[in-house]
Amino acid sequence: MNGRHARHKGGPIMVLVLIAAAICASAIAQGDGGPAKETAMRFTTRIEFGKDIGQNFGSLFEVPTADGKFVIGAGFVGVYNTFYRTDRYAVQFFIRPTDGHREFSSERLPRPSNNKTGTYMYDYDGKVYAYSYESKPLRCWNEEAGAWDTDPERTDSRMRLGDGVLRFGSGNAYYNEEPLLTKPEQGSYSRFYYAHGQLAFYHTYWPNREGYRAYEADDKGFTKLYACPWRPDSDKPIDISQAIVLTLPFIGETPFAWGQFGTDVLTCSNIGGLYLFDGEAWKTLVEPDNKTSYQIYSMLNFYDRLLMGQYPTGELIEYDGENVTVLEGWPPRMEGVRPNAREAQTTTIYGGDLFVGVWPWAEVWRYNQDAGEWLFVQRMFTHPPITDETTHPYEKECVALEIVSNWWGQRATSLVPAGDSLYISTSTKGPSDWNPKCEFVGGDKWKDYGSVYRLKTPGNLSAAVQWQDGPMELGFVIKGDKMRITQDGKTLALAEMGAELAAAIAEAGGPADVKWGSGVFGPFAGAALDGREWQRP
Repeated sequence: MNGRHARHKGGPIMVLVLIAAAICASAIAQGDGGPAKETAMRFTTRIEFGKDIGQNFGSLFEVPTADGKFVIGAGFVGVYNTFYRTDRYAVQFFIRPTDGHREFSSERLPRPSNNKTGTYMYDYDGKVYAYSYESKPLRCWNEEAGAWDTDPERTDSRMRLGDGVLRFGSGNAYYNEEPLLTKPEQGSYSRFYYAHGQLAFYHTYWPNREGYRAYEADDKGFTKLYACPWRPDSDKPIDISQAIVLTLPFIGETPFAWGQFGTDVLTCSNIGGLYLFDGEAWKTLVEPDNKTSYQIYSMLNFYDRLLMGQYPTGELIEYDGENVTVLEGWPPRMEGVRPNAREAQTTTIYGGDLFVGVWPWAEVWRYNQDAGEWLFVQRMFTHPPITDETTHPYEKECVALEIVSNWWGQRATSLVPAGDSLYISTSTKGPSDWNPKCEFVGGDKWKDYGSVYRLKTPGNLSAAVQWQDGPMELGFVIKGDKMRITQDGKTLALAEMGAELAAAIAEAGGPADVKWGSGVFGPFAGAALDGREWQRP
């Protein structure tokens, strides 16, 4: 996976200035216990975002330790998982063991909903939000109270954009609560995504909703893809006449994910149409097919490519700027389950590793780049026992009740890094009210659907960076057994690494050669890297 870099086109993207990274290690004596080492490393990056036009920010740096046992890095994950995009200002700082070995703790948190069988999550400004498709608003995790607070915000998607907020919902987009679009004469707008100065969305007019059918003429129905130029410093709403529009081959196409590769924007419809906007025109990378299942549920920037979570093999697909390729065995599958109807629904970066959540058995896998190895993390359910007699959990029981045969399949719906943890949520095929007729998941078993778990492993810390219209200094510090992220000298986040990892880092011999602006989060979306200075310990 090394050795190539995503292509970048010209245009107004972020300006990056890395002007200092001071790194040192010191040995101290601890009483009669003999000599012991305490590590002190500080990576300081002076950056300037420039104009925020919705780009994914990518990597700040990545560096192996002198003994080759660890990789240390930082950056901004760029991922969109089934309707929700991560907070682009959430920066991660990680220490990754190159042999892939990690120990995880797992804790089940209170359920965000009393009676729903599914939950989806995302992060926003340093907080974790959960949505269970109820009439009530979002829930926000309150760490001090150990409970989910009711959030006064609407259940629409939202993203921080510069010093404002871009919100989507009710067929419209709003910047700082000002609507950006006028309702269309026919149909409705949906599935909004803002990137590289373009507000992209689907426009569907679907009379009688008679199922997917080929496009014939606008008056008989259509689905169109729009790319509308707009920037947050504009004092006017979007001029729809300036949009670049692609009429899709089938009426009713809709996406589960959006993504970016360099300055290109990608989306895939629920019948497999993979479309790319290069700033000037829409292009079709993969033609849709309404007779073949092929869907993309997640898009993630990973080193020099865009990864996409796919159904029906449950494997990842990569786009490298030229080709769309299925990565066979990425990830593997548990022994004892069928290979069909699998779905890589969720992806993220945590601890510098790639994580993937897979339907229908809610498998969570991780990939360690240095070892080149997939490692099983855990299955998010303890019931029913795995089997290859059916494709989905509880399939025979669903058939007997004459309900959708895969309804009680098991999803890992969200993978959300926040603080030192990875939050994982679960669901049935779709969140619904608990049905007492489903006695096979009676008692408390049904409550495993719609649950939230918190996984932890030493060596990761995430924090919400606050927007500044100008240069800022981000610091990444390892000292003793603690990791710290700072912004202009102020601590944003602090976490303990644990004694075992701290001791191993102290023996690692300091950092080797730093790679600035590249790493696991993809290339930094900046126009320049300048003034790189650092010292060996």
